[in-house]
Amino acid sequence: MVGCPNNEDRVLNEWFKLFKQKNHTYSDIAHKYWNYIKTSKLNTLNNKNWKTNIFNELLTYNLEFSKNEKIDIAQYKKLSLPIDAYKLVFINGKFSYELSNKNIKPWIIKINHNPNRYEVHTAIKPNTFLYLTQCLSDATIHINLPPNNATTKPLYLIYITEGSNIKNQLITSHYNHYIEIDNNSKTHIIEHFVNTNSNSHFSGSYISMVVKNNATLNHIKLIFENRASYHISHNDINIGKNSQVKSNTFVILGPKLTYNNTYVKLNYPHTSVSLNNLFFLSKKDIGTINSYIEHNNQGYSLSRQLHKIIACEKSTGIFNGLIKVQPNSTQTDGKMTNNNLLLNNNATINSTPKLEIYSDNVKCSHGATIGQINNDHLFYLRTRGISQKNALKMLIYAFSVEVIELIKDDMLKSIIISKINTALKECTYDYYNISH
Repeated sequence: MVGCPNNEDRVLNEWFKLFKQKNHTYSDIAHKYWNYIKTSKLNTLNNKNWKTNIFNELLTYNLEFSKNEKIDIAQYKKLSLPIDAYKLVFINGKFSYELSNKNIKPWIIKINHNPNRYEVHTAIKPNTFLYLTQCLSDATIHINLPPNNATTKPLYLIYITEGSNIKNQLITSHYNHYIEIDNNSKTHIIEHFVNTNSNSHFSGSYISMVVKNNATLNHIKLIFENRASYHISHNDINIGKNSQVKSNTFVILGPKLTYNNTYVKLNYPHTSVSLNNLFFLSKKDIGTINSYIEHNNQGYSLSRQLHKIIACEKSTGIFNGLIKVQPNSTQTDGKMTNNNLLLNNNATINSTPKLEIYSDNVKCSHGATIGQINNDHLFYLRTRGISQKNALKMLIYAFSVEVIELIKDDMLKSIIISKINTALKECTYDYYNISH
């Protein structure tokens, strides 16, 4: 078990205090989820590879919901992306009617505060923090794109959180969304996590996406919260017949603890998914990527994954990936790649890619690499008159660009590149005797 038992029991009591605030009218489902949390406790995040005290630190806080539900327009504009989109804004865990677009047609949004609202769609791989997010979220947000719609601009979900300036207090915000892309529809969704100040906060997110038949979804997740924050999120994606999904997540000098889960089910033939992550970690950050793709399609399906972690200073990167091919899922084509770059002697990366195949006539593979900058490449650039510092930055950027190029929107791409450039300026690289 991770952490001190007394602290673990104490934080469970803190969560229960918040649970009672959110669940004035108890329901059987809420109680079922809370009993799961109480029984399983924190086994979800028990990882022997973690060498820092960040998770133990999380257990020491007093937890509170923010009482602030508003920010001014100027601050919102400073934090949000300057894009033409259908905008839904969430502030400290609550939907902001004031800042969100009033007209988001063809999208339909319903906000459900019903005590029995949790069990909209069965989670693919439920765990303690997923249930915690459902229990502590303000509402279940139902977002639907009706059949036969191809949106011309993205749906933009921005989550704005503030931290507390009270010593040993942690503001916690939770988001529970159910998104349905109906038959023959095509769309683009952007999730964007930011905060108003540099104080500590905890974000929990669960988004369940159902992509029905002959539909297309392009999903981008930007976890750009501050360095004092903690972020644990879950994305479930269920894909229908003849449908395509691309999901890309970026964490660049983000929270001190990031735990990002993406779980996918391909239940019908002629489906495809592309799942990609880029994490750039520094200081004593812990960044965990968990991916799970289940082929249960009884016909041709395609999955491609590319996950990259850059770890500098004393950070820890963790990758856990599984492709599971169920019986009779013939003609499955799955590939999972995890490439990792260590920039410091004290940085750590642990990679565990796995395959479980219970069907014949399939083509599945996985691969993982953990290494440093290639000295031959560095030497080649130095012989062209490029300084060691700039050559190193060029090679780190080249390592990142394979994932960045998967983004087709030039504005989003430039924002991510700007974040990478900031990371390159701030991090130290003691393998190469260079510091900034």
